[in-house]
Amino acid sequence: MKTLHLVLALGLAAGACRDARTPAVSDGGPGGRAAMLQGGVPAPVSPTAAVPVPTARKVVRNGNLSVEVADLAAALAAVKTETAAAGGYVTNETQGRDEYGIRQGSITCRIPADTLDQTLAKFQALGRVQSVAVQAEDITEQYFNLEIRLRNQQQLESRLLKLLDQPGNKVSDLVEVEREVARVRSEIDELEGRKRFWDSQVALSTLRVELHEPRPVIAGGGGGVLDTLKKAFSAAGENVVGTLAWFIAAAGVVIPAALVLWLIWRIWKEIRRFRMPR
Repeated sequence: MKTLHLVLALGLAAGACRDARTPAVSDGGPGGRAAMLQGGVPAPVSPTAAVPVPTARKVVRNGNLSVEVADLAAALAAVKTETAAAGGYVTNETQGRDEYGIRQGSITCRIPADTLDQTLAKFQALGRVQSVAVQAEDITEQYFNLEIRLRNQQQLESRLLKLLDQPGNKVSDLVEVEREVARVRSEIDELEGRKRFWDSQVALSTLRVELHEPRPVIAGGGGGVLDTLKKAFSAAGENVVGTLAWFIAAAGVVIPAALVLWLIWRIWKEIRRFRMPR
């Protein structure tokens, strides 16, 4: 039973390390491995052997690009070709027409991060650039903390598995240790999955490219004569409607007031007529 209590205490200590994100350590060499099990229980983790500090930053870079092209089909084909040449792949593609019947489409690519800038420059050369943006997120600290938690849990699992191999364990103790091993393994799987996801995000950048064929001046709002006239007539119509609305609102106040004044005047006039001597 004493062994069971120590095992559970070890599990709680590992959970505390996970929440506090304390540095993970190694076994401390041959001497540390020899002292790993003392009296049938895991030896405490040495605070002197920490996970190496990462020398390279972990940065996630993604981008968005909007380009006006002469031929949508040719531009989409060129984007796919350049993506494959860069060692990437296409994850999503859409095509359609806007409200003016102009062909447009979008394509999302996953491109090696070290070729993002070169590939983006090639995509910009497809036509007239409307907008371009590149975002970068530094996740070095989160990644380092995740590696610490993962290594701590892996070391705890190794010590628990060695407890299971010791002779003379009680069945109740074995059940508790196996339950703790299952919990630790579940967390290791979760951390390893998150690490693989971050590795993928750092290694491959996501680039969304929006393409459309040239739009008419009146549709594009480029400041042409037709667009100016359209805006002028629209403003004039709004002014006329606004003026009529003002007159209607004013009439709703003026007419009742005039009616009340007329009635007062008539009553006053009748009173004077009856009071005048005959």
